Amino acid sequence: MNLRFGLLGPVQVRRNDRPVPLGTPKQRALLTALLLEPNRVVSIDRLITALWDEEPPCSAVANVRTYVNRLRSTLGEGDRLTARPPGYVLAVRAGELDVAEFADALRQGRRSLSAGRPEEALRHLSAALARWRGAPAEDVPRSAALGPRLDALAEQRCLALEALAEARLMLGEHADALAELRETVAAHPTRERLWGALMLASYRTGDPAAALAAYGQARAFLAEELGVEPGPELAELHRSILNRDPALRAVPAPPALTAPASRAEPVTAPRCLVGRDLELKEVVAAITASAPRPVAVHGPAGVGKSALALAAVRAAAPHFPGGVLHVDLRALPRPGAYETLARLLSLLGLADDEIAADLDDAALQFRTATAAGHVLVLLDNVTGEGHLRPLVGARPGCRFVVTSRTVLAALDDVDHLPLAPLTDDAACELLARLCGRDRIDPEQARRVTRLCDNLPLALRIAGKRLAVRREWTMAAFADMLADEEHRLDLLTCGDLSVRGALDLDYQALRRCEGTAAGSALALFHRLGERGMAGCGPAAAAELLGCDRRTASAALGVLADLRLMEPLTPGHYRMNGLTRLYAAQMASRPGRRAHRD
Repeated sequence: MNLRFGLLGPVQVRRNDRPVPLGTPKQRALLTALLLEPNRVVSIDRLITALWDEEPPCSAVANVRTYVNRLRSTLGEGDRLTARPPGYVLAVRAGELDVAEFADALRQGRRSLSAGRPEEALRHLSAALARWRGAPAEDVPRSAALGPRLDALAEQRCLALEALAEARLMLGEHADALAELRETVAAHPTRERLWGALMLASYRTGDPAAALAAYGQARAFLAEELGVEPGPELAELHRSILNRDPALRAVPAPPALTAPASRAEPVTAPRCLVGRDLELKEVVAAITASAPRPVAVHGPAGVGKSALALAAVRAAAPHFPGGVLHVDLRALPRPGAYETLARLLSLLGLADDEIAADLDDAALQFRTATAAGHVLVLLDNVTGEGHLRPLVGARPGCRFVVTSRTVLAALDDVDHLPLAPLTDDAACELLARLCGRDRIDPEQARRVTRLCDNLPLALRIAGKRLAVRREWTMAAFADMLADEEHRLDLLTCGDLSVRGALDLDYQALRRCEGTAAGSALALFHRLGERGMAGCGPAAAAELLGCDRRTASAALGVLADLRLMEPLTPGHYRMNGLTRLYAAQMASRPGRRAHRD
């Protein structure tokens, strides 16, 4: 029996080239969660999180088993979907899953492009994009668990589109590229590389006016939707077109490479880093010290860990001739130690079939590949020490910077840098830079920053929204934020969202196992119901109806996940935005009774 699975569009199963009915949205969501991790055990808890964005029903485990049995019958092969503690594994063979075929063709295409073989790259990239039938799993409800994974697939498609445009321009196929790019840019207007390719293709087909018009459209869109100016590369291309730079006419010659090229490259530093001068100096000094240790920047959601780390890595990059490797673990399909190593080895130029299948062997490969030159590695959004131990042990030629919400206390020989919200003055300065100093009313700006808890993420969203909505006064916006029921709704702009950042912590709390985790979830809801920003073990025990030891353990779990912060020994507090989020989670129907 021939089976084919598809996620690059509506979820699809074809048996002997005929579509198989997949049933309800929950059934398709279950299949999606399993196909995102083919041939790997997916725990029942993770399946529950994927299927229910809100609190699941008490019957969630039984429901999952029912969906599994139905899916097993649908597939028609009993050994395809098997129970394996603590969950289920879906067996997928080579050539059966469109995601795997797309990823393989994309890797080959980008490798060919890096090696200066645009004809070969064009063939592979066209084959990769032909796998797509629509948005990833477009007929599946986007839960907080599935959404980021599906967004990562969509991001890979955009990378393929950008690489395809680059290959066509390298081949001199400007007219063909132009026709494709007009449609592609309309579908993905936030991608500056696509705008740049459209401008270059227009210029090379003898239409500089269209190239300049495209820049104007890009600039207007970015300002309207995101409140930002085009980046330096797009602005430089615009200047070159204005100056009729002769270099723009030439088709770049394919580079001659005699060895696999490292894909290590400088990262883009944030444009607006405010109030972090001391921390920035501390991280840069630690990275460039003669006997450095890994630097771990930790803090709650939205506090600006990634922005600080990116700025530090950018500042220190000249000290590292081997380049900078940046891996965001949140974007990996399965962010484990091996997957992180494999991604780093890929960035160093190794093909997939050259990367060792064993964790220890892959660590040895990484140690060997980086032994000769100084390489700086930034690992963003690390969730546990297990991701780092094989890497930290393989670091002779490397310096590491790590960001994490939790304190990676179990790691030895690491410099820990806690990051707190901005000071009042720094928060107002960040807001002024983002929305314009002419908009600042000092008293009302201070209201806005405090309602944002001085968190850089919330302030960036507020600043971008004020920059676009010129009719809003600072006082009017502060009044809108003061409405607690809608504050989190206001703090969303494009893909930036305070609620989305807190969703990740909340989902991590729901995935935790054990008595303390169950008590922590219940306590989080109790605090939300009562609008309480903080408490100690005695108050927590009263809220939960348990002993102080259990209450202390629950508070510890919430503190570890950065949903609460210790103020003094024995007392913990939520910031205002987390308190509002807790209240909203507590009011959702169908909360899991056995965890409350």
